Amino acid sequence: MLKEVCGAPRVQKKKGMKSKTSLGFFLTIIVTLIVSVVFVCQPVLSCYGPHITASVSETEIYINENVTVTGRVCLGLEEEMTNLTVRVTFVRPDYTWVDQPIDADNETGEFTVTQQLDMAGYWNIFPIYGHINDRLGVTVIDPSADPSSPTPILGSPWSPNLLLIVSAVATVSIGAVFAVTGLKKKTRKISSWRLFIQVSLVFLIFAGMFVDHEILPQPASKIPVHEFLVVDNVLGVSMPDGLSVPFLSCYYPCGKTVTCALWEIQTYIYPFWNTSRGWGVDYNTSGLVRLGVVFGSIMLFSVLLGKAFCGWVCPFGLYMDLLTYLRKIFKIPHRDLSENFNTKVHQLGYVILALIIVLSVIFGSEAIAGTQLVEGTEEGGFVYQYFSAPFCQVCPMKPLCILLETSVGLIRFEWIAQVTTGTFYELGYYVTSLNLLVLGIVTVIAFLYRRAWCRICPMGALITVFNRFPPFKWISVLRLNKVEEKCTKCGICKRVCPTQVTEVYDKKGGDVTTSKCILCLRCVEMCPYEDALQLKAAGKTVVKSRNWLD
Repeated sequence: MLKEVCGAPRVQKKKGMKSKTSLGFFLTIIVTLIVSVVFVCQPVLSCYGPHITASVSETEIYINENVTVTGRVCLGLEEEMTNLTVRVTFVRPDYTWVDQPIDADNETGEFTVTQQLDMAGYWNIFPIYGHINDRLGVTVIDPSADPSSPTPILGSPWSPNLLLIVSAVATVSIGAVFAVTGLKKKTRKISSWRLFIQVSLVFLIFAGMFVDHEILPQPASKIPVHEFLVVDNVLGVSMPDGLSVPFLSCYYPCGKTVTCALWEIQTYIYPFWNTSRGWGVDYNTSGLVRLGVVFGSIMLFSVLLGKAFCGWVCPFGLYMDLLTYLRKIFKIPHRDLSENFNTKVHQLGYVILALIIVLSVIFGSEAIAGTQLVEGTEEGGFVYQYFSAPFCQVCPMKPLCILLETSVGLIRFEWIAQVTTGTFYELGYYVTSLNLLVLGIVTVIAFLYRRAWCRICPMGALITVFNRFPPFKWISVLRLNKVEEKCTKCGICKRVCPTQVTEVYDKKGGDVTTSKCILCLRCVEMCPYEDALQLKAAGKTVVKSRNWLD
């Protein structure tokens, strides 16, 4: 019976031919991507629009003092730079507001407006033109107020979004049904629970989705978009963009509670290296200090759970798992890369991670070293406006999140489809032609090749640096252990692994955790030998393989 279930170990025939075929397939995709970008994207115009870039004269003043907002509006088309009226809205702490329409200069698009702030608390200031806007903030202090008395909470900044709550409960319930049903199958118990946990965590990661922003008047309803953070201060260091986490918790969609570490690494190098203002937030520490917190957080998370974040938490990992389920419904067999080529593909994650950091340093060279290496990196320039976080412009997670939230009305379609350099199809802010192209390519590949993105993901590479390399490897908490005496080399572990890890099969015994392993525990679930594979936490067995043949 064992032979019928496990089968004989597969003999890889024509290995070189398979490697060349796979390499040719991926090179074809890369060439297609480059050609598409060349033909679709046009040279940028002198005005990188549409955008508004503004600044405020003071970020902290006394009550009834004035602030001056100066800025520039650009549409990207010179002939349209006429009769530009910008609306600058000053939103009080109680969510009432003062509108000041101002005519921008027809030649430069520049505008200036002054306003007295008559209420103590935090003011949000929105320079607005159509669907594009910038966001500023000013803290107003009342010197006559008693500093010991608590600041009253004004307004009601949230109410439950019942439609999304019902949708989430229904989705999680369906996941629970699958989990309970899976418990009846000996070889699907772990996978069923993993799916349920993945679905549930998505709604926790983006818990702010359940808040109805429309109860606030416009433009104040734009305030809560990114402000449902579980942590905004780490050891006394203000982190207004949120706690860094080692999975793709995209910065751009509504309602995030934590923030993708890759976004913070990029933006804290450029453009927020030595600035006191970010995108809708204020910083009181340097980019270097914030980077220290980011890497410290990732180091801690990586040592504790390692790439279990990839297998059990990451929302994009869930997306690829759902593609796998869809493929199985249509009874389409998955495809595998050759072992040699798969190993090489996994190395791309480190290359992409290095490129992210190098590009960010090059873009931020003026702030870091006083020398501008690339034109357009100044505030309002093309690079500043659209490539401040270069990886985010090609990351498939960004358009996936944006499009999903747009489909349920959380984000207005006109915001993500606003014209940029010529037309929407050439370049955008929330969604770009590159984003959509990469998402489409990754979706097709992940449909055929299990967990395809995980094999080149720079976030996975970042986790690996702080988990599988000394000295972190010596203190990592989670480990996959193999008992050599109980292994018969049936090869099941190698065949069921979604990222085609071979070390679990190849190594004799002991710690078989590898940088390619996402700790999904599919190998533990499918291993038919009692205790042959074990997941250990700090040396104690948490999950182990069972004899499911009897």
